[in-house]
Amino acid sequence: MRRLRDVFYINAFPETNEIIYYGMELKEFLNYAPIEINHLLLLEAEYFGRGFSSRKKFEIVDKEEMDDFLKEHVYSYGNFCWVDFNQKENVEELEPMEIAELLYLGHMFKPLKSPFFERIDNRYAYLAHDDGWYCKLYCRYLDDFKEIIANKVIGMVSTSKRRKIYAFSEELKQVLFSLAVDGLLIDFSNTLRSSNSIEIPIYTIGKFIDMDEMYNGLRRHIGRSRYSAKLVHKNKKWSIDYEIHR
Repeated sequence: MRRLRDVFYINAFPETNEIIYYGMELKEFLNYAPIEINHLLLLEAEYFGRGFSSRKKFEIVDKEEMDDFLKEHVYSYGNFCWVDFNQKENVEELEPMEIAELLYLGHMFKPLKSPFFERIDNRYAYLAHDDGWYCKLYCRYLDDFKEIIANKVIGMVSTSKRRKIYAFSEELKQVLFSLAVDGLLIDFSNTLRSSNSIEIPIYTIGKFIDMDEMYNGLRRHIGRSRYSAKLVHKNKKWSIDYEIHR
Protein backbone atom coordinates (compact mmCIF):
# COMPACT_ATOMS: atom_id res chain seq x y z
CA MET A 1 0.00 0.00 0.00
CA ARG A 2 1.24 3.47 -0.85
CA ARG A 3 1.62 5.68 2.20
CA LEU A 4 1.84 9.25 1.02
CA ARG A 5 3.21 10.58 4.30
CA ASP A 6 6.06 8.16 5.01
CA VAL A 7 8.70 9.95 2.94
CA PHE A 8 9.20 13.37 1.37
CA TYR A 9 11.18 13.38 -1.88
CA ILE A 10 12.33 16.63 -3.49
CA ASN A 11 14.00 17.04 -6.89
CA ALA A 12 14.99 20.68 -7.42
CA PHE A 13 15.95 22.54 -10.60
CA PRO A 14 16.96 26.01 -9.36
CA GLU A 15 17.91 27.24 -12.83
CA THR A 16 14.25 27.09 -13.90
CA ASN A 17 12.65 27.75 -10.46
CA GLU A 18 11.15 24.24 -10.68
CA ILE A 19 10.70 21.65 -7.94
CA ILE A 20 9.29 18.16 -8.41
CA TYR A 21 8.24 16.43 -5.23
CA TYR A 22 6.40 13.50 -3.66
CA GLY A 23 4.78 13.24 -0.25
CA MET A 24 3.11 16.60 0.38
CA GLU A 25 -0.60 17.12 -0.26
CA LEU A 26 -2.37 20.32 -1.24
CA LYS A 27 -3.60 21.09 2.27
CA GLU A 28 -0.07 20.81 3.58
CA PHE A 29 1.34 22.99 0.84
CA LEU A 30 -1.16 25.77 1.55
CA ASN A 31 -0.47 25.45 5.28
CA TYR A 32 3.33 25.42 4.95
CA ALA A 33 3.71 28.17 2.36
CA PRO A 34 5.25 31.32 3.87
CA ILE A 35 2.39 33.51 2.61
CA GLU A 36 -1.35 33.02 2.83
CA ILE A 37 -2.73 31.90 -0.54
CA ASN A 38 -6.29 33.16 -0.90
CA HIS A 39 -6.96 33.03 -4.64
CA LEU A 40 -6.58 30.00 -6.91
CA LEU A 41 -7.12 30.01 -10.66
CA LEU A 42 -7.82 26.35 -11.50
CA LEU A 43 -6.29 25.28 -14.81
CA GLU A 44 -7.04 21.56 -14.58
CA ALA A 45 -9.43 20.19 -11.95
CA GLU A 46 -12.75 18.39 -11.63
CA TYR A 47 -14.10 21.08 -9.36
CA PHE A 48 -17.12 23.32 -9.88
CA GLY A 49 -17.62 25.92 -7.20
CA ARG A 50 -19.03 29.40 -6.85
CA GLY A 51 -16.21 31.27 -8.55
CA PHE A 52 -16.57 30.40 -12.23
CA SER A 53 -15.27 33.12 -14.57
CA SER A 54 -17.79 32.90 -17.40
CA ARG A 55 -15.78 35.16 -19.66
CA LYS A 56 -12.49 33.35 -19.29
CA LYS A 57 -13.78 29.80 -18.70
CA PHE A 58 -11.66 29.30 -15.57
CA GLU A 59 -12.82 28.10 -12.18
CA ILE A 60 -11.76 30.40 -9.36
CA VAL A 61 -11.42 29.63 -5.65
CA ASP A 62 -11.46 32.75 -3.49
CA LYS A 63 -10.72 33.14 0.22
CA GLU A 64 -14.34 32.77 1.29
CA GLU A 65 -14.62 29.45 -0.55
CA MET A 66 -11.23 28.04 0.43
CA ASP A 67 -12.39 26.13 3.53
CA ASP A 68 -15.13 24.36 1.58
CA PHE A 69 -12.76 23.67 -1.29
CA LEU A 70 -10.20 22.04 1.01
CA LYS A 71 -12.83 19.53 2.12
CA GLU A 72 -12.81 18.17 -1.43
CA HIS A 73 -11.15 14.83 -2.19
CA VAL A 74 -8.52 16.40 -4.43
CA TYR A 75 -6.80 13.05 -5.03
CA SER A 76 -9.84 11.91 -7.00
CA TYR A 77 -9.34 14.69 -9.54
CA GLY A 78 -6.27 13.02 -11.06
CA ASN A 79 -4.56 16.04 -12.60
CA PHE A 80 -4.92 19.15 -10.48
CA CYS A 81 -3.28 22.37 -11.63
CA TRP A 82 -3.56 25.98 -10.52
CA VAL A 83 -1.84 29.32 -10.28
CA ASP A 84 -2.46 31.89 -7.58
CA PHE A 85 -3.47 35.42 -8.53
CA ASN A 86 -3.79 38.86 -6.99
CA GLN A 87 -7.21 40.23 -8.01
CA LYS A 88 -10.18 38.71 -9.83
CA GLU A 89 -10.41 41.81 -12.02
CA ASN A 90 -6.99 40.98 -13.46
CA VAL A 91 -8.17 37.47 -14.39
CA GLU A 92 -11.05 39.02 -16.33
CA GLU A 93 -8.54 41.18 -18.21
CA LEU A 94 -6.38 38.28 -19.42
CA GLU A 95 -5.55 38.50 -23.11
CA PRO A 96 -6.19 35.53 -25.47
CA MET A 97 -2.47 34.65 -25.63
CA GLU A 98 -2.20 34.69 -21.84
CA ILE A 99 -5.22 32.39 -21.60
CA ALA A 100 -3.65 30.08 -24.17
CA GLU A 101 -0.41 29.99 -22.18
CA LEU A 102 -2.29 29.21 -18.95
CA LEU A 103 -4.25 26.40 -20.60
CA TYR A 104 -1.05 24.98 -22.08
CA LEU A 105 0.62 25.11 -18.66
CA GLY A 106 -2.22 23.18 -17.04
CA HIS A 107 -2.53 20.64 -19.84
CA MET A 108 1.14 20.00 -20.63
CA PHE A 109 2.63 20.49 -17.12
CA LYS A 110 5.21 22.91 -18.51
CA PRO A 111 5.14 26.56 -19.56
CA LEU A 112 4.96 27.68 -23.15
CA LYS A 113 7.08 30.69 -22.20
CA SER A 114 7.11 31.39 -18.47
CA PRO A 115 5.11 29.91 -15.58
CA PHE A 116 4.80 33.40 -14.11
CA PHE A 117 2.29 35.88 -15.49
CA GLU A 118 2.75 39.59 -14.94
CA ARG A 119 -0.94 40.44 -15.17
CA ILE A 120 -2.05 38.15 -12.35
CA ASP A 121 1.29 38.31 -10.48
CA ASN A 122 1.28 34.62 -9.56
CA ARG A 123 3.85 33.39 -7.08
CA TYR A 124 3.33 29.69 -7.84
CA ALA A 125 2.32 27.35 -10.63
CA TYR A 126 1.16 24.11 -9.01
CA LEU A 127 0.92 21.13 -11.38
CA ALA A 128 -0.05 17.92 -9.59
CA HIS A 129 -1.19 14.41 -10.41
CA ASP A 130 -2.87 12.34 -7.68
CA ASP A 131 -2.67 14.69 -4.71
CA GLY A 132 0.48 13.96 -2.72
CA TRP A 133 1.95 11.56 -5.29
CA TYR A 134 3.42 13.90 -7.88
CA CYS A 135 3.72 17.67 -7.99
CA LYS A 136 5.73 19.94 -10.23
CA LEU A 137 5.91 23.37 -8.64
CA TYR A 138 7.20 26.53 -10.25
CA CYS A 139 8.16 28.88 -7.46
CA ARG A 140 8.89 32.55 -8.23
CA TYR A 141 11.02 32.84 -5.09
CA LEU A 142 13.04 29.74 -4.22
CA ASP A 143 13.31 30.88 -0.59
CA ASP A 144 9.60 30.06 -0.35
CA PHE A 145 10.25 26.39 -0.95
CA LYS A 146 13.18 26.35 1.47
CA GLU A 147 10.68 27.53 4.08
CA ILE A 148 8.13 24.94 2.96
CA ILE A 149 10.66 22.09 3.43
CA ALA A 150 11.39 23.26 6.97
CA ASN A 151 7.71 23.69 7.81
CA LYS A 152 6.90 20.25 6.42
CA VAL A 153 9.52 18.61 8.64
CA ILE A 154 8.33 20.51 11.70
CA GLY A 155 4.72 19.62 10.91
CA MET A 156 5.57 15.94 10.61
CA VAL A 157 7.34 15.70 13.99
CA SER A 158 5.08 18.03 15.99
CA THR A 159 2.96 15.34 17.59
CA SER A 160 2.80 16.71 21.14
CA LYS A 161 2.00 20.17 22.47
CA ARG A 162 4.23 19.42 25.43
CA ARG A 163 7.33 19.22 23.23
CA LYS A 164 8.37 22.44 21.50
CA ILE A 165 9.88 22.04 18.05
CA TYR A 166 12.23 24.88 17.17
CA ALA A 167 12.62 26.62 13.82
CA PHE A 168 15.31 25.86 11.23
CA SER A 169 18.20 28.25 10.74
CA GLU A 170 18.45 29.96 7.35
CA GLU A 171 21.75 28.17 6.78
CA LEU A 172 20.19 24.74 7.32
CA LYS A 173 17.28 25.56 5.00
CA GLN A 174 19.82 26.36 2.30
CA VAL A 175 21.74 23.13 2.93
CA LEU A 176 18.58 21.04 2.55
CA PHE A 177 17.60 22.81 -0.64
CA SER A 178 21.11 22.29 -2.03
CA LEU A 179 20.77 18.57 -1.31
CA ALA A 180 17.43 18.58 -3.17
CA VAL A 181 19.32 19.40 -6.37
CA ASP A 182 20.59 15.80 -6.16
CA GLY A 183 17.21 14.37 -5.16
CA LEU A 184 16.68 14.69 -1.41
CA LEU A 185 14.73 11.99 0.42
CA ILE A 186 13.54 12.72 3.98
CA ASP A 187 12.57 9.38 5.50
CA PHE A 188 9.91 10.04 8.14
CA SER A 189 9.09 6.32 8.36
CA ASN A 190 12.36 5.74 10.24
CA THR A 191 12.25 8.72 12.58
CA LEU A 192 13.88 8.01 15.94
CA ARG A 193 12.62 9.79 19.05
CA SER A 194 14.09 9.95 22.52
CA SER A 195 13.42 12.16 25.51
CA ASN A 196 15.85 14.83 24.27
CA SER A 197 16.18 14.39 20.50
CA ILE A 198 14.50 13.58 17.20
CA GLU A 199 16.48 12.02 14.35
CA ILE A 200 15.23 11.73 10.76
CA PRO A 201 17.31 9.91 8.10
CA ILE A 202 17.99 11.89 4.94
CA TYR A 203 19.59 10.77 1.66
CA THR A 204 20.29 11.96 -1.85
CA ILE A 205 18.94 9.25 -4.15
CA GLY A 206 19.12 10.90 -7.58
CA LYS A 207 16.86 12.92 -9.83
CA PHE A 208 13.59 11.10 -10.49
CA ILE A 209 10.71 12.43 -12.56
CA ASP A 210 8.63 9.24 -12.35
CA MET A 211 7.41 8.90 -8.76
CA ASP A 212 6.41 5.25 -9.27
CA GLU A 213 10.01 4.49 -10.18
CA MET A 214 11.27 6.50 -7.21
CA TYR A 215 8.92 4.99 -4.63
CA ASN A 216 8.76 1.38 -5.79
CA GLY A 217 12.56 1.10 -5.79
CA LEU A 218 13.05 3.13 -2.64
CA ARG A 219 15.10 0.63 -0.62
CA ARG A 220 17.41 0.07 -3.59
CA HIS A 221 17.82 3.80 -4.17
CA ILE A 222 18.65 4.36 -0.50
CA GLY A 223 21.21 1.55 -0.62
CA ARG A 224 22.92 3.24 -3.55
CA SER A 225 22.68 6.79 -2.20
CA ARG A 226 25.81 8.90 -2.40
CA TYR A 227 24.92 10.86 0.71
CA SER A 228 23.42 9.70 3.97
CA ALA A 229 22.89 11.66 7.18
CA LYS A 230 20.43 12.42 9.95
CA LEU A 231 18.42 15.57 10.47
CA VAL A 232 18.57 16.09 14.23
CA HIS A 233 16.46 18.21 16.58
CA LYS A 234 18.33 18.56 19.88
CA ASN A 235 19.27 21.28 22.37
CA LYS A 236 16.66 23.68 20.97
CA LYS A 237 17.97 23.59 17.40
CA TRP A 238 18.14 21.55 14.20
CA SER A 239 21.38 20.26 12.74
CA ILE A 240 22.69 17.58 10.37
CA ASP A 241 24.59 14.62 11.78
CA TYR A 242 26.71 13.48 8.85
CA GLU A 243 27.08 9.72 8.69
CA ILE A 244 28.26 8.52 5.30
CA HIS A 245 29.70 10.13 2.20
CA ARG A 246 30.24 7.71 -0.67
